[in-house]
Amino acid sequence: MNTRLTALAAAVLLLAASPAPSPTPSPSPSSAIAVPTIPPGVGGAVERILEKVAGDAIAPLGVDPNHVRGTVTFFRRFDLQVRMPLDTYKQIRLHQGTIINPRGATLAPGQFVDVRGQVNADGSMNADEITILHS
Repeated sequence: MNTRLTALAAAVLLLAASPAPSPTPSPSPSSAIAVPTIPPGVGGAVERILEKVAGDAIAPLGVDPNHVRGTVTFFRRFDLQVRMPLDTYKQIRLHQGTIINPRGATLAPGQFVDVRGQVNADGSMNADEITILHS
C-alpha cells in the first residue's frame, strides 16, 4: 500500500514538474489527439492535495507518530487510549490547551477520533487537537 501510494505521488509530481511535450506534426488534422497537461502554477496545489490524501491514508496505520486515527477505548480527564487498525494502541495525554472538535463534545469509549499532536520519547502522544469523526 505504501509503495503504491509513493509511486502514485511520484508520478503525479513528475507530471506536474515536467514541461508539456511539444506536439509533433501529424499527417492529417483529423487524426491529431490533444494530450491534457497540468496548467503552470498548479503544481503547489497538486502537492498539497497529495499530502492530504497520503496523510489520510496512512493515519490509521500509525505510520506518522504525530497523527493517529482510531477508536477510543479509554478516557479519563487527561488520559486517552486509542485503538488503531491491526490492534495497536496509542496512549494520548491531553493538556489544558487541547482542542476537542466539535467544540464542547465529551470523549467516550467507542468514538472514532482523529488526533494530532507531538510524540513523546516513551511513544505516547501529547494531543493538540482531537476531532470526533463519528460515534
